[in-house]
Amino acid sequence: MPPAFFFSEQTGAYMRIPLYIEKYDDGRSSRLKRASHLGREVNWSDRVPTLWKDLTIGPLWVDVNRDPESGAERWMGYDEDEQPCYCRYRFEVAMGTLNNEGNGLYREDLAAWRMRDGRWLIHRIIHSQADEKAAYAFYAFSESMPR
Repeated sequence: MPPAFFFSEQTGAYMRIPLYIEKYDDGRSSRLKRASHLGREVNWSDRVPTLWKDLTIGPLWVDVNRDPESGAERWMGYDEDEQPCYCRYRFEVAMGTLNNEGNGLYREDLAAWRMRDGRWLIHRIIHSQADEKAAYAFYAFSESMPR
C-alpha cells in the first residue's frame, strides 16, 4: 500500500491519510488525556485512529445522559475551556418502527473528537440488518460537531 493509506483494524479496510495534517505543538503544557464521569475514567479515545490521536483534544470531564427505556445514550466531553471536544451517542430502534417490515434492530453508534485545527473527526457505526454481523462503519471529517 502507498504511504498515504493506513489499515484500520476497526473497519477492516484501508483508509486514506490526509497529507496536509502535521503533528501540532501549540505550546500548552503536556497533560494526560484522562476524562472522568462520576469518578470513573472514560476511555474516550479507543476509536481514534493512531495517526490522529495526537491531533485530538481530550476531555477533562464527560457528561452522560441515558434513557433506559429506549436504550439511548449521549456523552459530551469538555476541555479545559469548557468547550465540547468529544461526543458520542448510541441508540437503537426496532426495524418494524421504521418500515413496518422485519423484526430486526436499527442501531447506530457515533463518536466524534474535535481536532486541534477545529474540525471534527467522526466515526459512525450503523447496524441496519436483522443479522447482527452486518454493519457499516466509516470515518469522516466535519466542520461542526454532530448533533
